[in-house]
Amino acid sequence: MNVASRIPSLKQLAPVYSVIVVAVYGFSMVRFFWRVPSLINYSTVGQVGVIFSYTAVVNLLESLIIILAPIVLSMILPGKWFFEQFVAKGVLLVSLGLGYFGYISSHINTEEEFPYLLVKWSPLVFIAILVLVFFLSRIKLLSKFLEWVAEQLEVFLFISLPVSAIALVVVLIRNIF
Repeated sequence: MNVASRIPSLKQLAPVYSVIVVAVYGFSMVRFFWRVPSLINYSTVGQVGVIFSYTAVVNLLESLIIILAPIVLSMILPGKWFFEQFVAKGVLLVSLGLGYFGYISSHINTEEEFPYLLVKWSPLVFIAILVLVFFLSRIKLLSKFLEWVAEQLEVFLFISLPVSAIALVVVLIRNIF
């Protein structure tokens, strides 16, 4: 079996990508809409729309970079380890990984010291996440639950992809002309 044959299909990628979209876009959009009242005080509606477009494009790029992690694991590891249960293992991998990044982000505060200890232990945390992902195949109920949740979140792709495409056009036009 060659490496190219272990690239997940679009049907396998969509649920995993939808989990990433919900986490990345959700976090970013909450922060954006939290700032909209203050943006309206010194910006026009068009400028706020442009700021939103840049935010959506950055979210698109971030989510595409994040989806590369499970794809690369699927390609380089033996098929039984990751590819055969790509959706469940990919969802667990990105959920735990993004959860840990969110945890680190919540501890970064301008008034406190940088959380060096959290960053220092990051390699061990990611190894623990990988171990949990590989033991997932032994827990069938959790695998089915993760697949079900990911399929339910696919509806957010119908919102995020068109919004991101329009935002990308806005950003490209704004930077070309």
